[in-house]
Amino acid sequence: MRIEMWADVANPWTYVAAERLRTALATAGAGAGAGAGAGADADLAAEVVWRPLLTDPADPEAPRDALRLLLLAEEHGGVELQGRVAAELLASHDVRDRAELAAVAERAGFVNGANLLSSETAGHARLRELLLIGKARGITISPTVAVGEALLEFAMSPATIGEFLTAADEPDAARTLPEEVERLRWAEELIALSDPLGALVLLDPLLAEHAQDPNVRRVAASAYFASAQLGRARQVLEAMLADHPADSYARLMLGRTLERQGLADEAKTHLRMAVAMTPEFA
Repeated sequence: MRIEMWADVANPWTYVAAERLRTALATAGAGAGAGAGAGADADLAAEVVWRPLLTDPADPEAPRDALRLLLLAEEHGGVELQGRVAAELLASHDVRDRAELAAVAERAGFVNGANLLSSETAGHARLRELLLIGKARGITISPTVAVGEALLEFAMSPATIGEFLTAADEPDAARTLPEEVERLRWAEELIALSDPLGALVLLDPLLAEHAQDPNVRRVAASAYFASAQLGRARQVLEAMLADHPADSYARLMLGRTLERQGLADEAKTHLRMAVAMTPEFA
């Protein structure tokens, strides 16, 4: 079982949640805690991965560097190193201080942690992406424990956490979607949350690998339209219709895009065709 701990490490409840998760796992016999990488027995095998969450994203003093250190630890040493870094962060007196974070990395055995943290690029893109994924998934409360799609918010009792993990470990509950499908769905959620630029960040790898997929194109066009990148939206939609001229929704979107570009006559042609194919668009 893969357990995600979505948390703001500066939030005091994160320590409480981590200890209660540790107790729940120990009670289940997993032998893994919130600061551990993995543990297993016949009843429950658990791997705890830390994921970033900001209690107040607008706070200029939010502990972004601490969250970045966690992600860098996972990238360079796996969940075991990340777990040690998490344990040190939760025991730290100030997770916003760069010198203290360097000391945290050293105590956790993350030899290159301080150097990586001082980089202008290391971990920043991954942090931004995961914050967007958390937003798309509706994870807003720190801490939140996640197993697949199942979420348990706040620092619940060890018994409640244990019940949650047992239910989430059922075969039917453990089913997950392919990563590409999840990413596409998260992008759609961000558009619905009025964050089309964030949606485009999550779409970037899909556009690189699956640029011809009509579902990817459709969501990308929506994100471009919603972020007023009308030229790009038009380009994607025209390419879609060149390949699939009977796609009435793409034609509707193209008509609306042309309207916003001030091309009323061209827009009417596409809007009429869209309604002719799908009367519900009228």
